[in-house]
Amino acid sequence: MKNTRIPLIALSLSGALVIPAVQAANISVSGNTWAANGAAGLIYGDSTVNNSTTGNAQFGYVSTSGGVYGVSPLILRDEGRGTENQTNGSKIQSNAFNASTNDTLTLHFNYISTDGRGYDDYVWARLVNADTNNTAAWLFTARSTNSANGNVVPGNVLNRQVDNTLPDELDAVLNDGNTVGFDVAGTSWVPLGGSSGICWDSANTCGPTGWIKSAYSFAASGSYFLEFGVINWGDEAFDTALAFDFGGLQQVNFSGVTLVPLPAAIPLPGGFLLMSMGVGLMSAMSRRDKFAGRS
Repeated sequence: MKNTRIPLIALSLSGALVIPAVQAANISVSGNTWAANGAAGLIYGDSTVNNSTTGNAQFGYVSTSGGVYGVSPLILRDEGRGTENQTNGSKIQSNAFNASTNDTLTLHFNYISTDGRGYDDYVWARLVNADTNNTAAWLFTARSTNSANGNVVPGNVLNRQVDNTLPDELDAVLNDGNTVGFDVAGTSWVPLGGSSGICWDSANTCGPTGWIKSAYSFAASGSYFLEFGVINWGDEAFDTALAFDFGGLQQVNFSGVTLVPLPAAIPLPGGFLLMSMGVGLMSAMSRRDKFAGRS
């Protein structure tokens, strides 16, 4: 009897010592507050940039139109293109939140540009360690190019970095690993400001990419915040924007940023308005023609 009882007792004790494994969680940032530097806000979907699959009535955006200087964490090579490197842009940041190893985060992004051909505006989304302010993960990048068939997403942004201490690859999985394509489309979108409805080159990657899902699994436990941003490249003409969305996005949590619809421009007499647009476009094209002549 002793020989049969001892294994049963040992088995019973071993079962009592088993500690349930911690289950990975889907991180929600629906309650986070946001602060912006530059031009950012919330907007309803339209025929150019429609609503994402989250079902939210509004989504967020950052734009180079109305942007400021010094917002990007990236320094990219100019690669001898004769441009002046990055100029103005905007970014938006969340407050800090906690995550555990293997927790997941799902975001949605839509990149829309009117630029390209040596003036390759770009956007980024990153996860930042709140204790060190170091980049913990790149969640999304995109860049306009001089070809409608070019690499818009991820846009070769990270491997053009001057600072080799930063990660040079995306850490998130885009569209569940499926190919991310791009179709040239219209650019009539309010956050693009004076560039709305135009395109630097009809053969360029103008228009929205469509909504792209970004899924990330946390590599380590810690305190983090999110940062999304956009940058003009070479000049401040032909603007670019990034739309973003996530489950449970709420207007009340964006009290630190400007909400849209944006105020309408003061109406001008038709002839004067057309003349003003013509002068602005001629000035921008003149700068681009000088660049094209050097290439």
